[in-house]
Amino acid sequence: MNRPGSSLARMGSNARLQRAVHGSQTSMAIGLRLTGWMAVTLLSSLGLVALLFVTLGGFTPSGTMLQLDNLASRYVAADAARQAQFNGFLLAALALFTACIAFFRRSSLLRILKPTELPHG
Repeated sequence: MNRPGSSLARMGSNARLQRAVHGSQTSMAIGLRLTGWMAVTLLSSLGLVALLFVTLGGFTPSGTMLQLDNLASRYVAADAARQAQFNGFLLAALALFTACIAFFRRSSLLRILKPTELPHG
């Protein structure tokens, strides 16, 4: 027995369900894109720190390793206050690099946060 309003109620329920699914899919896609944006930004910042050490080493692998060995031996020999000072300096440099890279990548971040509607077929 079909009631006259039952098919309309099902159609309305299906439309609400489809909107809910579409909304959750959109938020998941934005979350994945934002995670990728943050990963690329942070990895680029770490790459700039690595480039700094390569630059100090004269752009040679042996020079870079010598500089890293020198830094490591001095870091281990330093007292806790000096190690904390170096850690703060390194963290500040990483934060500055991250902020600069994020600034130059801001247009891609805005595109992620304002997605365009794609036709669904």
